[in-house]
Amino acid sequence: MPIFTSPEGEPISDEMSEDQRELITEMRKNFEDALEGDNHNRREGLEDMKFTNESGYQWDENMKKERGNRPCWEFNKVRISVKRVVNNMRANRPDGKIRPVEDGDTKRAEILSGLIRNILNVSDADTILDYQGNYQVSAGMGAWRVVTEYADDDSFNQDIKVQNIPNPFTLFCDPVSQDQMRRDARWWILTERISKDEFNERWGNSEDVVQFPDHEFDDDDEWESKEEDIRIAEYWYQRTVDGEIWQLATGQVIDADTDEAQVIEQSMPEMIVKRRQVKRKKIFSCIMSGNSILEGPFEWAGKHFPFIVVYGDFNIIDGRTYWHGMTRFAKDPQKAYNVSRTSMGESIAQTPKTFFWATTKQAEGNVRAWKTAHQKALPFLLYTPDPTTPGPPARMGPADIPTALVQETQMAAEEINMVTGIYQADMGAPNAAKSGRQEIARQQQGHLATFHLEDNMAKGVQRTWEILLDLVPKVYDSARQLRVLGSDGADDFVQVNQPVPNTDPPQVINDITVGKYDVTVTIGPSFTTKRQEAVDTYMPILQATPDLMPIIGDLVFKSMDLPYAEDIAERLRAMLPPQIQQLVNKDKDLPPEVQMAMQQVQQAMQVMQQREEAVVKMAQEAEMEQTKNQKIISDIRAARSDFNANVAE
Repeated sequence: MPIFTSPEGEPISDEMSEDQRELITEMRKNFEDALEGDNHNRREGLEDMKFTNESGYQWDENMKKERGNRPCWEFNKVRISVKRVVNNMRANRPDGKIRPVEDGDTKRAEILSGLIRNILNVSDADTILDYQGNYQVSAGMGAWRVVTEYADDDSFNQDIKVQNIPNPFTLFCDPVSQDQMRRDARWWILTERISKDEFNERWGNSEDVVQFPDHEFDDDDEWESKEEDIRIAEYWYQRTVDGEIWQLATGQVIDADTDEAQVIEQSMPEMIVKRRQVKRKKIFSCIMSGNSILEGPFEWAGKHFPFIVVYGDFNIIDGRTYWHGMTRFAKDPQKAYNVSRTSMGESIAQTPKTFFWATTKQAEGNVRAWKTAHQKALPFLLYTPDPTTPGPPARMGPADIPTALVQETQMAAEEINMVTGIYQADMGAPNAAKSGRQEIARQQQGHLATFHLEDNMAKGVQRTWEILLDLVPKVYDSARQLRVLGSDGADDFVQVNQPVPNTDPPQVINDITVGKYDVTVTIGPSFTTKRQEAVDTYMPILQATPDLMPIIGDLVFKSMDLPYAEDIAERLRAMLPPQIQQLVNKDKDLPPEVQMAMQQVQQAMQVMQQREEAVVKMAQEAEMEQTKNQKIISDIRAARSDFNANVAE
């Protein structure tokens, strides 16, 4: 029987079809191209990652050998600079928003935004971004992916999740790609190592399987029993297929391959006004070993590959791609700092211990005490006066550190700051700022040097939203009740794709499968931080204008992080004036009984207002009558006084 071989010479099973053999050959060739095109970046990136985060990697092996048993101390200032950038990303997390474009509306856009936020929340995307942010800043590259899985074992409904890639260096893409976000990549490969037991459980006997080719970026050192592991790979690729689209009399454009199109062609062919042949790109994936296809190929529901990659610095020089993180050019200053600081420590250690200069007469009778003075905390020392040397024994001076070493250490520390763009004042050290405004301006200046790292991470988040936005209408395409999250973290449940019975033409409530939308992403403090700042801003306003409390009091208490603040906000919201209640609830579909209750409350408040006005009017009339009566009494008293005066006369 014929034996087929891959480009590396590994045999490929002859029991597969010609298409399968061609697919394996294609994948292995693409993997070789990816290694060749990106090998230099990954090798240096892996060294940068270890240099930043692992002890013992900041000294060259040759220098360690030359020093022998001499100390090789590490004072890892680069790691603190990296953490400064990563923690700033944590404090200013990117948040996305869906905007309607064509045939979309604001309400559906809000539902899609809330649904994607819920997907990210369930996936613990913040932890994924923190992990990959460390890789991006330290090594120059971070990566994660989007997956779909069944919601339950007894359901056909699927959910979308974001998944971490523990070692982003096991992800490879088309080296011809020029886009920083790899939107134009034609294929992706993700390698993984699994145990033979897991392989046998999923795909049967592993004895005749040839594992996927080794490479130096798959964390070999982390596997204790390499002989018992098998390396496999996911291969994602795209193919161009012929298709047809129709334009209906209503203006809607549909795919001719859908069930809806077949129904229209059979029952209402006159609805089709235009037909057009198109070329479509479809994405497929399969799982491979070195010589066989284990699963697939499967067609991916979305039009984007489900991988997101973010870089630190990304450049194309002479047609070749180069990327790196913040550590790359800080390594030499860090090495110089380690060498100079270690040399300073050695100089101090080699200096004789502190002792006293004393004459024989001064030490007479007290030799034992002076011998142990450098080891014991003696309250006092006795000496015998020596007429030839007045005064007590003289202490020897401190260790003499070479000035050149001190200057070299200071220069190396300053060069680390200059290369990373992060200075001591940016990390909380005292500075010359006299006011809060000056402090903010100084921090912004220091922040600009590393802002490209945060901006690239925000672009990665935007790419994630784009993939999810494309995938959501195709996965959540049936009537379902889904949880959505607001930008403030408040959750709600909405019914999507719910058909309305007995309607002609058919109508669907919250149909998220129609319309076009795009994504925008903003970077800023988390909602919790904004809420605390809001309280600090609102309270002085309320103190100056207390009349605003009945109008905005519910929002102020909602922003407070205090016990029962939400309960107080709910009660204040229930006491809002009818006009504001109507404004707040204008976009909400309230049940009829709630609407009726609100109308009754409004009518009752109107009656109370009318009664209050009547009481005020009666009080005013009574006050006028009282004033009139007081005038009459005053006139009577005046007339009586005149009468008494006349009688007396």
